[in-house]
Amino acid sequence: MSNAKVVARYFDMWNTGDVAVAAEILHPDWVDHAHPEVAGVAGVQQSVQAVRAARPDLQFTVHSILGDDDLVAVVGSVGQPADGGPGNLVWLVRLVDGLMAELWTYQSR
Repeated sequence: MSNAKVVARYFDMWNTGDVAVAAEILHPDWVDHAHPEVAGVAGVQQSVQAVRAARPDLQFTVHSILGDDDLVAVVGSVGQPADGGPGNLVWLVRLVDGLMAELWTYQSR
């Protein structure tokens, strides 16, 4: 599976709440630099479940995925469909052996 598809599955996981996919796409040493308290596969699974329970209509919209190497950029937005979210976001993802290892989030204006 291409790295771009692995990254797309990550955002699908957040939209659907299907946390089983986390073990297939995340490196065991996963780090989200915007949320360092959410560590590892189990931490992401718990976070997805908690966020989905609190905001079931929250949606991640991916506008484009750039690159398919060990560093992938994602341009998108997050928010409830009615509010349009905070504007565009850019996520940079570092992959190791086809698994997402690190994520950085930047707000685009």
